[in-house]
Formats: sequence, structure tokens, C-alpha cells
Amino acid sequence: MPELPGGTPAPTHVYVPGQTARHPEGWFDPLKDVGADPLDSPAMRAGLDYLHAGYFWECHEVLEAVWLALPDPSAERHMVQAVIQLANARLKLAMGRPKATLRLCRIVQDHLVAGRASRPIPGLTPSQLREWAENTADQAGRTANDEL
Repeated sequence: MPELPGGTPAPTHVYVPGQTARHPEGWFDPLKDVGADPLDSPAMRAGLDYLHAGYFWECHEVLEAVWLALPDPSAERHMVQAVIQLANARLKLAMGRPKATLRLCRIVQDHLVAGRASRPIPGLTPSQLREWAENTADQAGRTANDEL
């Protein structure tokens, strides 16, 4: 099975609802190991590998296990939620839904503010997340303007 640069198994295709086939049930279950430290876990690394490789639905699928393992409420949970919502925003952009993309980018920014006291997520800084959300919003804004 092919792997992504971080060593995570690569799915056969990117899942985009309404455009491509959904992955088999349970395919991602082996990747959802949160271990003793959810922020520095195999699941977190797999989710980030998927995010960087453009597997946005897949990122969300894996990182949900990390999010659920973190204390609620916590700054760390907000930071993981920011990553999940960024993946959702990128997915909506790929689906041609600029308004949903812009709404999700605002949610990412809100979670970054709420999670600012969090310890860092290994391999992804808050400033990188903020920049990616801003770039995503810019792309969605251009798409929305093209539709007018």
C-alpha cells in the first residue's frame, strides 16, 4: 500500500462528497490510535499527513478521535478543532462551496483564539494554521466574487 511522506497509508483516492466514492467502512480505524498523548499520537500525525496531502475529509475522519480524547473544555481541544475545521474549509472549497468555506475559516480563527494557551501541535504552528485559513478564505472570496 502506498504511503504519504509522513508514513501514513495513502487512501486510493480523495473523498469529496457528491463527487467521489466514499472509502470502505472502518478503513481509517487502525489510524485512530490516540495513545497516552493525543497531540503527539499516531492519529494526530496521520491527520496532519492527510491535511498536507490534500485528503481533507480523511483528515477530519482521523482527527475526530484526537479531538474526542482531549479534555472538554481545553485549549488543546480548540486547537485540534481548528485543524479539523480547516480541513472542512478546504473540502468545501474543493466542492465549490465558497460561502461554507468562508464560514468555516471564521470558525478556524475563533478556535485559534480560544486555543491560544494550548501547547503546540507537533508539526503545525498556530501561525501556519492562521495563514492557511486566511489563504483558504481568500481563494473562497475570489470564487464567490466570480459567481456574482
